[in-house]
Parts: sequence; C-alpha cells; structure tokens
Amino acid sequence: MPAIPADAVIQAATMKGLDTRVFRSTNRLALCQAGFTLIELVVVMVIAGILAAIAIPNYTAYIQRSNRSDARSQLLMASQFMERVRNESGTYAGATLPATLQQSPPTGTARYTVAVGNLGPGTYTLTASAVGQADPTCTTMSLTQTGVRNFTTTNGGGSMDVCWNR
Repeated sequence: MPAIPADAVIQAATMKGLDTRVFRSTNRLALCQAGFTLIELVVVMVIAGILAAIAIPNYTAYIQRSNRSDARSQLLMASQFMERVRNESGTYAGATLPATLQQSPPTGTARYTVAVGNLGPGTYTLTASAVGQADPTCTTMSLTQTGVRNFTTTNGGGSMDVCWNR
C-alpha cells in the first residue's frame, strides 16, 4: 500500500472540519513506521538463541542432579530395608528388595534401577544404575553394608562429590 502524503491527509481533515494539529504532529511518524524491520527481528532471534543456549544445558544439569538425588535416597532406603532384614533373620542372604525400592523414582519412568548384589551372611552391595543415557556423569552409584560409597562414570566428569554430595 503506497504511503499517503501528509499534506493530503491534512487537506482532507481541513475539509471535514477536523483539528489538523493532531495530524501535523503524529501523521509523519505513523506513515513512515508500519512494522518491525528485519534487523530488529534478527536481533530478537539472536537474543532468544543466546538465552536458550544458556538455559537448556543448565536445566538438563538440574534434572540430572535431581534424578541423582532421588537415586541416592532410594539407595539409603534400600540400605535401611537390608538392615531390617538382618535384624529379623540374622543374615542378609536371600534378601530381595521390594518393588518400591527397585527403581528411582519409585513411580513413573525409571531413571535409575536399584539392585542388590554380593549377598552373603554379613555382606551386600546395593547398586543404582542409570537407565539408558539418563546420567553419563554418574552411571552407577553403589553402597555396601559398611557404608562404603562408590560410583562409575561414562564421560569422565563424575567424582565422589558430584555423585554423592550434590
């Protein structure tokens, strides 16, 4: 749509008896600027891209830490269960974890599976293993009857502090 000259607008307003002061001050701006320029849109897209590049990895790390924390909780609850089994029967041998302690989180999609191994009269090892690539930093976390904690990693970024204390 071609721009209407400002003089034509003022002349038409005068013929209809309207106050032309409003048209003189605002009409030129209204006729010249009708939308966003390509540069403005590109700047907004760049800013959105930068924010996404920062936010998505931080959110992913937050979710992994949260899943790791749930797995640690499951391991500690499973350890308490194993101690109750030993108090009742005098041995860890033959103990099996209840279904609510076999995955983390206990309901919904499993991020870690929890298993008991190395069962003996006075020994056990609980292991939480990440499902798929849920957490390459702490692929497995284990806990023994003496409270010894361990971990394995697939990407080399794990440490005892990262896997067990954060």
